Amino acid sequence: MAVDPISATKPADVVRRYLDEVLAGGESSALEELVSSDDLKRRVASFRRAFPDFAGAVRLLIAEGDLVAVHLTGRGTHRGLFQGVPPTGREWTAGCSALYRVEDGRIVDAWVNWDLLAILEQIGGVTRASTASA
Repeated sequence: MAVDPISATKPADVVRRYLDEVLAGGESSALEELVSSDDLKRRVASFRRAFPDFAGAVRLLIAEGDLVAVHLTGRGTHRGLFQGVPPTGREWTAGCSALYRVEDGRIVDAWVNWDLLAILEQIGGVTRASTASA
């Protein structure tokens, strides 16, 4: 199926492709095509090394101008160093909210907030204190 060149550069479509092909698919050629932020490229590479089987399900995607807001649920298996925690082979599931800014068909800025505590608890990086609330 041919891709419409006009819709292919809509910010929401760029972010959808990024989530599917880069974050979940690990496609480095798509990373170069869709992302111009070197910081995001480094973070994605590190994340994919830690969780090579990452899968995500988009729960909400809202686009306004050059901004795209996303809420997703992700899961993965801890196979590489993450936040200083060596691989444990444990699986995790957590939520993520992110805001992406797209210019000329590429992501130029990203503000990504994973439920890092949930991930670290599930992979064994931290233990919740018995006095902490759930």
